[in-house]
Amino acid sequence: MVHLDVNKLKGKSFLVKKTKKESLGSITTPKSKNDNNEFEKFSQVILKNIIDDKVPPTPNNFQIYFEKLLENKPLAFRRKINEYLEIDDVNSHEYRAKMEREIREGFVEVKNIVKIVSTVYKNLNVMKQIVKKRLGDLHLNSNQLSIDNVLIALGEDLEKLSSLTNKQMEALKKHYDKTVSILKDVENEAIFDVRYGVYNKKYLLSGMQRELDAVKQYKHKSSIVMIKIKEKVLDKMVNAKERDILNRNVARLLLKTSRRSDIVAHFGGGIFTMLMKHTDLNSAQKACERIADLIYATSFFIGGDEVEADIELGIMPIDPNYTVEETLFGALEVLPKTGKNLEIYLIGEFAADTETQSDS
Repeated sequence: MVHLDVNKLKGKSFLVKKTKKESLGSITTPKSKNDNNEFEKFSQVILKNIIDDKVPPTPNNFQIYFEKLLENKPLAFRRKINEYLEIDDVNSHEYRAKMEREIREGFVEVKNIVKIVSTVYKNLNVMKQIVKKRLGDLHLNSNQLSIDNVLIALGEDLEKLSSLTNKQMEALKKHYDKTVSILKDVENEAIFDVRYGVYNKKYLLSGMQRELDAVKQYKHKSSIVMIKIKEKVLDKMVNAKERDILNRNVARLLLKTSRRSDIVAHFGGGIFTMLMKHTDLNSAQKACERIADLIYATSFFIGGDEVEADIELGIMPIDPNYTVEETLFGALEVLPKTGKNLEIYLIGEFAADTETQSDS
């Protein structure tokens, strides 16, 4: 369970004081002509910024600039925009995530069916052995021919049933193996980490490579931010399930504070990464401040006890002179040096830069 502690938020830069008029969020009014004119002007500003930065005016880039410039707009304007976005937003990735969860659930069901059928088959074998034993006993100790004949017939029937069951199991196994193969192919194409509700490492790496190529071509600035709960906090958790719950709550907060164009992914080992397109280091630092403010202002309850959060934050630029792996390594290197009572975040260095500095 997560509770947002308003007292912890006092004085934080990301909070916006609401006026009485703005706090009436449940009251909606029809969109006026003035609203449309305001939106048109905003669209023109977005397009001008894209052209000034010499960035191709593709739908994806327009969305990135849209979200980037929207952050600097007044709260009332952002709310009006969000009303439109709630209506227009149809995220195909959400549908895909739902599909992947359902496929995994189906996979579990198939395995359960096979287990049940396997159990039935084992029980039939046990029954066959019991009947066989009883036939032997009756053959030695009884002279009633009719009873023997009945039991022999029963044994033959059970043998036929066993043979039929064997054939059914072989056919079922073929179908099962085929299903497993199909589902593995789907899993290999999966882009979501179902455990934490964010993108997976594979999608992150491909997204970073695409952004690296874009930075090389169009010379804009992009950054990544890495986030991890400190080990000393996780060590206090009784079991892996509780650690997962805490990580899942942090992942939800990251999604809450991220832009739609950002890629929030689980890098692995409880480390989350945000790929922030068209975001320079200065803006990435502000994002880290927002993340830290939000997480430290949130009360986390695990197993009925409140857990005091402590996170690590590392920043790296997307530099066309370095690979995706080198960028990630730079952020990973500075993570342990950050925390609530240390530096809130640090900007990492590329390995080549570190060597050059040490040589000098």
